[in-house]
Amino acid sequence: MEKKIKIILPFALGILFVTFVVVFIGFSLQNKSLVTSSTTNTTINKSQDYFAYKGKTGKDALSLLKEKTNIKQDPAGLVISINGREIKSAKKEYWAFFINGKMAEVGPADYKTNSQDLIEWRIKTY
Repeated sequence: MEKKIKIILPFALGILFVTFVVVFIGFSLQNKSLVTSSTTNTTINKSQDYFAYKGKTGKDALSLLKEKTNIKQDPAGLVISINGREIKSAKKEYWAFFINGKMAEVGPADYKTNSQDLIEWRIKTY
C-alpha cells in the first residue's frame, strides 16, 4: 500500500501541475488582444484604445508617434486621434501618454526618448 502511494502521489501532483499551467496559459492568451510588429516595434490593441512603441535615443516621443502612425492634434497640440481612433469628448476621453508604464510628467514633444523606453498611448477618461 505504501509503495502505491509513493508511486501515485508524484504522478497525481504532476497532472495537477500540468493542468494548472495549461489553464493559466489559456486564460492569459484569451485576454491578450495585442498584435505586435517586430519590424517596427509597434504594438496596437485591436480595440484601438492603445498604441505603443520603443523609444529611439535622442528623438522625442511625439515625432516618433508621427513616424509610426497617423495622428490628429487639436489647435493646442493635444493628440486627439491615433490610427483613426479619435477621442470622444462626450465620453470625456483623452489620449494619455505613458513612459515605461508611468504617466508622463511632460508632453510628448518635450520627452527625449532612449532605446530602452517603452512609449504608450492609452485612451483614458477624466
